[in-house]
Amino acid sequence: MTAGDMGRMDIDFPNLHIYLHNVPKSFEVFGFTIALYGVIIGLGFLFALFLIANVAKKTDQDPDIYWDLAVYVIIFSIIGARLYYVIFSWDSYKDDLLGILAIRNGGLAIYGGVIAGFATIYIFSRVTKCKFLKLTDTVMPGLLLGQVMGR
Repeated sequence: MTAGDMGRMDIDFPNLHIYLHNVPKSFEVFGFTIALYGVIIGLGFLFALFLIANVAKKTDQDPDIYWDLAVYVIIFSIIGARLYYVIFSWDSYKDDLLGILAIRNGGLAIYGGVIAGFATIYIFSRVTKCKFLKLTDTVMPGLLLGQVMGR
């Protein structure tokens, strides 16, 4: 697939007088198509984690707790985002249950990701004996940063 086949789009920020024309939607690495939006989401996760670790240090917490937590939150948030999407788009999947696993075809909902993320933090707090509210207070700036980048 050539760059011309991958699709292009215009991105407009009219109130800022910024117009990006003919921006590619994806690129290929070793024959594997990677969506630019996915790269931005991944960077959002990464920057959020660095921010959370920084907040933890400034509040005299162990940042390693948040790096450990991140592994679980990322996995279960992606699963939660997909489940939320599938539940509210059930008509598209009821006759093709294997299509539920085709996450590369799109279909993640931020609401499901946030719900699953907080549920994961709650379970993590119970298992590790950390305070749930302290964990969520520390994580919140990262969640906001990730949301801003994803928008």
